[in-house]
Amino acid sequence: MSAHKTLVNWREWNEQSFEVARAENKPVLLDISATWCHWCHRIDQDTYSEPEVAAIINSEFVPIRVDNDRRPDINRRYNMGGWPTTALLTPDGRTISGGTYIPPGQMKLILREVAEYWKRNAGKPAPEIREEFELPQEEIRLGKLEPAIVEEIVGEVVNNYDELHGGFGQQPKFPHTDALELALARHVQSGNREYLKILTRTLTAMAKGGVYDAEMGGFFRYSTNRDWSVPHFEKMTEDNAKLLRLLLAVHQVTGDSFLLQIAREVIQYVDSTLSDRANGGFYGSQDADEEYYRLRKEERLARSAPSVDKTLYSNWNGLMIASYLLASFVLNDPEPHEFALKTLERIISLMYEPGRGFHHYYDGQRNLPSQLGDQVFMARALLDAFEATAETKYLKLAEETIAAALGQLYDQKFGGFHDAPVEANAQGFLKKPAKAIDENSAAAIVLIRLHYLTGKEAYRNRAEETLSAFVEAYAPYGIMAADYANALEWFLKPATTINIVGDPSKPATKGLIDESWRTYQPRKVVLVLDPKRDQERILNLGYGKDDKSRAYICVGQMCLAPVAEPRQIQIQLSALATAKAS
Repeated sequence: MSAHKTLVNWREWNEQSFEVARAENKPVLLDISATWCHWCHRIDQDTYSEPEVAAIINSEFVPIRVDNDRRPDINRRYNMGGWPTTALLTPDGRTISGGTYIPPGQMKLILREVAEYWKRNAGKPAPEIREEFELPQEEIRLGKLEPAIVEEIVGEVVNNYDELHGGFGQQPKFPHTDALELALARHVQSGNREYLKILTRTLTAMAKGGVYDAEMGGFFRYSTNRDWSVPHFEKMTEDNAKLLRLLLAVHQVTGDSFLLQIAREVIQYVDSTLSDRANGGFYGSQDADEEYYRLRKEERLARSAPSVDKTLYSNWNGLMIASYLLASFVLNDPEPHEFALKTLERIISLMYEPGRGFHHYYDGQRNLPSQLGDQVFMARALLDAFEATAETKYLKLAEETIAAALGQLYDQKFGGFHDAPVEANAQGFLKKPAKAIDENSAAAIVLIRLHYLTGKEAYRNRAEETLSAFVEAYAPYGIMAADYANALEWFLKPATTINIVGDPSKPATKGLIDESWRTYQPRKVVLVLDPKRDQERILNLGYGKDDKSRAYICVGQMCLAPVAEPRQIQIQLSALATAKAS
């Protein structure tokens, strides 16, 4: 939240706050804020600290404040187009009106108008306020999963690409890492360098523009203008995790040394500012401070840096753990690997609850269980850890995490996952089910990876149902459906599986694991089969008994000759990519 103390008597989002609203028959003023949000600080300073505004709110409304990062479920249902969100609600949580940043003069007019309207109507909502709670759940037609859907979304990516400055659309400009990942995969599969140009031009323009902090490293959240020169100055762990992964992947494909250097600087920034080095864990964000970020490095060192939100969020830690594991292989540096696993163990110890999965955030205690994003991105990190270390405890916990999500969040009737448990007695729109296409797409990829790693067909079936639930709904998302296209590719096309047979503790096996990670391949699964542990599966795959560590690279039913030398993995993967593109 903003550090600025306001004159408004803020309450938390809970049953008691809504009970007060109902008992006193007052509308609710819901403020959705964030620690990193410049305009959230401004509305506190300009509007909520103005005595007359505060007096109206405290007497005529029940004011509730929510942190966006801590309550993504509330933000998903009430956001009015940005932060802060200022939503005026009925006492039972239906929307009357709202907006984003509202200056004090305008706020007074709006508050008086809503308060008078509420009294005039004897506390009864007008007919135009939709009876959202009474609407039946819309029946979702499960559509057919076809390559044409992927092509349509790829077309959206190409059509929205800005040839002049990179990125997508005009302004404001966000990184859209899912769209860039889709372009990279398409380049590797097709050999078409136009897709690669979308990627390299965008990342280079960002890295050389104002949206990248050239003094201290790390990317700001987005650019307010088309050429990436004027950023919004907050830095988010989520964004830097996604961009780090992409920078590393592009270097794997192109050998671009400039983008690799930017990746190193992002890690240095995260290590110094967004990490708990002693205990493990990645912090949430660093605040925006326009004056500070315009200074040179030596000038900054003489001033206090913008504050860091040291809350640990499961979903964002999952994203950064995965990126750090990849970084350790690409950079040939064990340190990111060690810190990723240290963080993973800490998040498990602090946040995991058997049967309920990961809680959303930790601020001295764990809070908010059973959110889909936390289960999905921690499960993904656990699968990456299993593929990197061959330690089965990570695979087991990934399966348990997904089992918790399937038990609490999966829609047995229409397919797909709800973002949070559907509870009939929840406050406001939280009683309404919601399915996020991005989190469901990520969940589908995790399910398909689990299918390849365990051999269990049930995971693939659930992934198919999840993806089918969005066939009728993806189109309006445009390039925001890019991860849905990535997930569809995982389902429609066979993954490249690298089955490494050998004792994980042996250097020869580790060399094969390292090389499997170093080479980029879309839809790649690395499975280490230990002869002492996985003998039955090794025999079922027809690999026979052999003391020598070997890697078997397969695409669907087609397998290449086994290799014992790590460098042969890169050669075989390159040959596969060339064969696919031709």
